[in-house]
Amino acid sequence: MKAEFKIIADHLRSSSFLIADGVMPSNEGRGYVLRRIMRRAMRQLHKLGAKEVSMYKLVEALINEMGVAYPELGRARDTIVETLKNEEEKFRETLEKGLKILEEEIKVMPSLSKHDSGQEKSPFDKLRVTPKFSGATAFKLYDTYGFPLDLTQDILKEKNLEVDVEEFNREMELQRERARKNWVGSGEEKEEKIFFDLKEKYGETKFLGYENLSAKATVLAILDDAIILDKTPFYATSGGQKGDDGKIAGVEIFETKKFAGNLFVHFFAKQKIDLKVGDEVTAEVNQTTRAARAANHSATHLMHKALKEVLGNSISQKGSNVDAEYFTFDFNFNRQMTAEEIKKVEELVNGWIANKSEVNTNLMALEAARDSGAEALFGEKYDAEVRVVKMGSSVELCGGTHVKNTSEIEVFKIISEKSVASGIRRIEARSGDEVKKYLAQQAEKSQNFISELYEKINKKNQEIFDLGGAKPDNSHADEGDAKILEEILKKKDKEIERLKKQALLANLDNLKAEKIGDVTLVSHLFENAEAKDVREILSDVKSKKEFQDSCVFALFGFKDGKVAVSVAVSANLQFDAAKLIAPVVEAVGGKGGGGKKDLAMGGGANKEGIAQAIEVLKNLLS
Repeated sequence: MKAEFKIIADHLRSSSFLIADGVMPSNEGRGYVLRRIMRRAMRQLHKLGAKEVSMYKLVEALINEMGVAYPELGRARDTIVETLKNEEEKFRETLEKGLKILEEEIKVMPSLSKHDSGQEKSPFDKLRVTPKFSGATAFKLYDTYGFPLDLTQDILKEKNLEVDVEEFNREMELQRERARKNWVGSGEEKEEKIFFDLKEKYGETKFLGYENLSAKATVLAILDDAIILDKTPFYATSGGQKGDDGKIAGVEIFETKKFAGNLFVHFFAKQKIDLKVGDEVTAEVNQTTRAARAANHSATHLMHKALKEVLGNSISQKGSNVDAEYFTFDFNFNRQMTAEEIKKVEELVNGWIANKSEVNTNLMALEAARDSGAEALFGEKYDAEVRVVKMGSSVELCGGTHVKNTSEIEVFKIISEKSVASGIRRIEARSGDEVKKYLAQQAEKSQNFISELYEKINKKNQEIFDLGGAKPDNSHADEGDAKILEEILKKKDKEIERLKKQALLANLDNLKAEKIGDVTLVSHLFENAEAKDVREILSDVKSKKEFQDSCVFALFGFKDGKVAVSVAVSANLQFDAAKLIAPVVEAVGGKGGGGKKDLAMGGGANKEGIAQAIEVLKNLLS
């Protein structure tokens, strides 16, 4: 067997196992080792005359040979193929640049060859000294083009040349010295030791936060800016999700982190606090920010699933940062997403949110979880028992906090998508109220921009007039530009309305349906909804199969101190909505109301009267 074949086979196997274990090519640590292994094999393929990217085509043969004994290879097939393909495409460009530099450098070196007559051609032959390839150039190839020293040495060995390794090492040390001067220590090692010592003394913190947001606990230790308890409902920063904030005996906690494995540390702004070791305290999580982070974390799972459907199964999560206002999600992909792909991901996620899927969390043995199809993050270290989070068709191993139903996410929006490293993209996204805030801000910016544009148009026209031009008539071209911006603004308004409606419809599971004789009374109060919102919601409710016949609907909306009332009647009933609505409106502080037999609208200003209004309607129907 040719030596090249053996190198390719050995390095393909090593590369594939590293990728399956979560290692990705990079310029440091394990990622750098992987890149060197891959490039050595790719260099051999190039020597054998491969004219195109080829290494990834061998993965299937490797899986057929070793996949039964090592099922991780099969699970990571798409990621391995995609990674090898992308790396070889980039390496071929690097190889061409590197070989060109090598050839140019070799040309100016004295030749080692001799004339056929045996006459010496080079003074090096007299001295019996092998000429050295510039170590500085070899370092440039390494530092600038990603050419490892051993690759340069392999190529030069074929030409009976050696690298000046001493010069290479000097250049490397100069680079390290520059790096040391630019680095400032953080003292984190000292901090870690403190927490390891505390862990040794007190043991692990018992986490209660999956079931409870408030709990009694005992203070074990108090540091300058942190409190350690024997147990806690506070989730600690991990798995990409930021730790909880809240209060411990009135002390404001701004974040919770884990150290030394499972020692939970609650951080507060440096201040004098009235607590001491041994105190029994109440630890209370901020429910608002916990709910927001849970919604965002659940949204990352749905988005991960959507990305796989839109971009392909080779997509896998490479990191995330989940906070209350927004979240980021890193994934492997070698190009910018198109606007159409982003739109499709948004549509899929919002569709799954609207499906109102229950979110189920189960504790399972790690292998059983994997066998069930649960998505695991390659490279992530898991305990023997893991939490499996299922929502719709998304099934992942995850220790974070989540919503109980996808409808609690309300709505999802991608804010940006960009590159953060070679082959790694980052999405920033939001959910719930933060989406509505963002779109409202964008609409306001558009409106301000239109106003500024008109101001500039008028100023420009006045300048023309002052210079003796014709009396300004508001340039049609400029007006056209403004109209384009106005159309953009209208689209934003429509998107806000669509998202607002979606958020309102997320509450439809809370509709109250009561039997009154042969009639079903369907009622609900929608917060932050006005008359037109209630009318549109009513149309959606009436279209549902379970509400087709023998139903009377009484839906209320409340916004800015005003109550909107809508009463509707199924076609098979003899009741008249226009007559039923008058006493209902009166109960909420209004007068009259009107409409047709099947639908009537009205309003008032007394939100407290809604319960009485429903009772009035019950009496009319009985």
